[in-house]
Amino acid sequence: MRLLITLFTALLAIVAALFLLWRANILSLPGFGSGNQATVSATDTNLFNLVKTSDLESVVKAIEAGANINAQDELGQTPLMYAAGSSTNPDILSTLIKAGASLNTQTSTGWTALMYAARDNKNLEVLVSLMNASADPTLKNSEGQTAADLARGNVAMSTAVFERLQDLSQAVFDPNWPSGYTVPIEGATISSRATHLPGATRAYRNGTHEGFDFYGGTVSVPIDYGTPIRAVANGTIIRADQSYVEMTETEYNQVIETSKRSLNTPPELLDKLRGRQVWIEHSGGFISRYAHLSAIPSTLVVGASIKQNDIVGETGNSGTLEAVQNTKDDPHPHVEIWKGDVYLGHGLESAKIYELAAQVFGKKAMPPYVE
Repeated sequence: MRLLITLFTALLAIVAALFLLWRANILSLPGFGSGNQATVSATDTNLFNLVKTSDLESVVKAIEAGANINAQDELGQTPLMYAAGSSTNPDILSTLIKAGASLNTQTSTGWTALMYAARDNKNLEVLVSLMNASADPTLKNSEGQTAADLARGNVAMSTAVFERLQDLSQAVFDPNWPSGYTVPIEGATISSRATHLPGATRAYRNGTHEGFDFYGGTVSVPIDYGTPIRAVANGTIIRADQSYVEMTETEYNQVIETSKRSLNTPPELLDKLRGRQVWIEHSGGFISRYAHLSAIPSTLVVGASIKQNDIVGETGNSGTLEAVQNTKDDPHPHVEIWKGDVYLGHGLESAKIYELAAQVFGKKAMPPYVE
């Protein structure tokens, strides 16, 4: 009898240990998922296995073969979660996201892809790629933990990324826009003037401003002709005006007059007024545009990859009256963030734009005061 009790006690201990491992998302136990997951096909299972590797080509082939990128296993985990926790290749994350992977799906115990990346992945680019794609850092698992809480145990975690996660977890998050971007001018803040923000009116052309202007005296650092402008996040070059030719003054005046006769500056004319440009596509399909550039590196060509903080160009005044008059007056970086046909800040008051900019660029990017 004593032996039976001892064996029964040991069995209970084993079951309890297995249950705790399952609750911590360390062990997968068949039959203990959320109870409503779809059957995972052989093709889907193959995708689950492939995303743990760095074999991007095989992942692409599996998706093309019809694998369900949002399939969930018995615990509710998705291929994106598998990749977030184990793959060291950020391109696999980007491929899954571009194919339509759901960023904020939660397992039966509330875990998200961002949580797995924060706790387990030793390549911070994977975590930042999820942030850039607009993964929600405010979500909590069944233990009440956010991605920031779980990041504390990741030995590869940097102070900068951890602080961003922590700040984001304590603020209102807009899932329509990214986080984890950096300000395109080293040491700068967003401008303290509302007229330099998206949505500000531009009476001289009967239009609306669509980006963030960085002028010396309003962004905490000096801005000069030639000041380097940097990529706000990792991405792929989709436009680089290497052969840009400045408008003549006659052409410029025609653009302005036509714009004034319109209800709003026509898009094709506004494009001329942006001058020399570089556009970058980022994780999640967001696009950053850099305008009024005086020069861009010769290595920037369509299709080239670029890393966060790499130089995309030099500050100039191209596309402006000062440029067509052959002066270097009034140089300023102009940077826009787009999702589809909507720019960051569209239709918002300046207070809300600053709040959203804090999410995208970080709290440290906020000006010390607002004029």
